[in-house]
Amino acid sequence: MQADVLRAKWKKFKSEVNYQWTQLSSDDLDGIEGRRDSLVCLLERRYGYARRRAEREVERVVTEFEDKLRRAS
Repeated sequence: MQADVLRAKWKKFKSEVNYQWTQLSSDDLDGIEGRRDSLVCLLERRYGYARRRAEREVERVVTEFEDKLRRAS
């Protein structure tokens, strides 16, 4: 998913993020505003993920979200 698409779909994607990473607060998610790098950094801080693992996890969840959107269309 392109970064601009992630931002455009952020309101829908935010619930997916909240489901996957329950330690992230609503304020955390509001601060991300669809920025992939911000989500990666937050996962590093809150979950102690290494940078590469955080990037892979975000990519996995984004891909799953894209698949859901395609199936719903």
